Amino acid sequence: MINNLEKRKKTNLIIGWIVFAAINLIIILTTLLVKSSQHKIPWSGRAWLDAFLFLLNKVYLDNFFKLPAVLLGSLTFIGYLVIGRGLRESIIGFLKTVIGFILLQIGSGTLVSLAKPVFDGISKISGSSVGIVPLDPYFSLASQQNFFSNKDIFGNNSYVSLISFSFILGFAINIIMVALKKWTNTNSLMITGHVMLQQAAVVTAIFYVILFQDLRIFDGTITFGEQTGLVIISGLFLGIYWATASTSTIKGTNAVTQNAGFAIGHQQMWAITASYKLGKYLGNKEDSAEHKKLPSYLKIFEDNIFTQTIIILSLFLTLFIVLIAVDPTKVIEKDLIKFTKDYDIWNKSFGGANFTLNIIGGSLKIVASLIAIITGVRMFITELQQSFHGISEKIIPGAVVAVDVAAVYGFSINSVTFGFLSGVIGQFLGVALVIALSLIPGQNVVFIGIPLFITLFFNSGSLGVYANASGGWKAALLLPGIIGFLEILIISFASRALFNGSANNLSPLSGGYIGMADWNLFFGLLFWFSSYHFAVAWILVILAIITMILIGMIVDNGSQTKATFLQKILKINPVLLPENK
Repeated sequence: MINNLEKRKKTNLIIGWIVFAAINLIIILTTLLVKSSQHKIPWSGRAWLDAFLFLLNKVYLDNFFKLPAVLLGSLTFIGYLVIGRGLRESIIGFLKTVIGFILLQIGSGTLVSLAKPVFDGISKISGSSVGIVPLDPYFSLASQQNFFSNKDIFGNNSYVSLISFSFILGFAINIIMVALKKWTNTNSLMITGHVMLQQAAVVTAIFYVILFQDLRIFDGTITFGEQTGLVIISGLFLGIYWATASTSTIKGTNAVTQNAGFAIGHQQMWAITASYKLGKYLGNKEDSAEHKKLPSYLKIFEDNIFTQTIIILSLFLTLFIVLIAVDPTKVIEKDLIKFTKDYDIWNKSFGGANFTLNIIGGSLKIVASLIAIITGVRMFITELQQSFHGISEKIIPGAVVAVDVAAVYGFSINSVTFGFLSGVIGQFLGVALVIALSLIPGQNVVFIGIPLFITLFFNSGSLGVYANASGGWKAALLLPGIIGFLEILIISFASRALFNGSANNLSPLSGGYIGMADWNLFFGLLFWFSSYHFAVAWILVILAIITMILIGMIVDNGSQTKATFLQKILKINPVLLPENK
């Protein structure tokens, strides 16, 4: 029976590869033969060269590599063939990936079209000194995709596919780092594809601005050499970060989960490791948050859609009140029913309803667009994840899998709530401070970072879990608030610095930023100081890559069998596991 299944699997694999190769062979031969025959001098060497360039640029680049949905779908298709899923499952995986990505684009389009005019209106108050940056990974993903297809920047060109290439290379680097764990001390493989895609988008977009935009007079295009360089440096940064940061979470995660044996692959890997290390200085782990009884009404905030709706509605209601208070004629028509032309997209929220109802309707459409984005991302990432994980298992069997941080919530439910509440207080204290700073006349050093639900809950709640594991309820209640306050300050200054350093002040963060701890604190500091000059940026980015590799070699990852060279030099004594003989 097992032998028959294996034979069938091998047969499906062979058939799939034959069909795939045949399709490509037909495309290549047809293109080369037709184009060569149509040349001024048919069948000449020049004719064959032009035909090959046409095949590369017009057939494969324009219809494959430059189309993220098709590119990712094809990766799923090839990955499924590699792991022996067969032609039928490979085609289904291809379709699910493409449709999921299209759903992401639909949600992103709605989100950007509604949010952009409001944020633009706020930025025009008192000149252009005030700017709003929503801190949410899905706002961020939509913003960076919009940046790479923005006609004001790139004309009719679109470079969204660069994000996919960085994502793919980053995953390959992660595999290489784990394969070389004897030297790198990294043993964790990221498989949280939605998180990886969000991070690939923000790194690729920001690295383009700080590393490549000033290398020449900006003319609305990115040369092939710059595209290649951007993908390589972004992929290296991402892959090394994914390998080292996720590996650093293994020890803390084992403490939380009673040695469940997995790592975390999310947006705050360094931060949860730091929270676990610092928690013991703020309390006693025996006095755990899990021993405390929480009021039942707090549980309502754990509902994603409810809390997201409240936060989004409150945010846009406040922004419209500010816009109307400053100059109502620019926002509302004289009939006091409709929005003006600049905000016409909001008139379509509830049809011909009054503008007040359309604010509610538009806010609900933004929540719906976020759900569409999340659904689309999960749909195509589920397929990619299975494909990538299957391939990686063949290359590096036994690697520790880095999963979504929500996997630890069931082990420490109360500490999630403690961290969430603490983070809300700390981050909104930070928001209050940056709002006050933004009101200074003539200031051009700070934007206003506004944390939304995903940032508040999954970021602060996660910090609470790891702080509680080493320092009990006191650490869970203090650390997320302190870290959250610092996050808002740093990212508010950093996002303004990036805006100031962008060509024509067109920033990839204008519509949103990831907004979680690693990306506010560590990466935020990196691109804050890198925004002042591209030479400084190159130095700092290379130093950051080297530093991450060194940290990976220093950290006690909880799965070592011997100390690393650097651990011996620094006299760090990791907990060692017995070697398998």
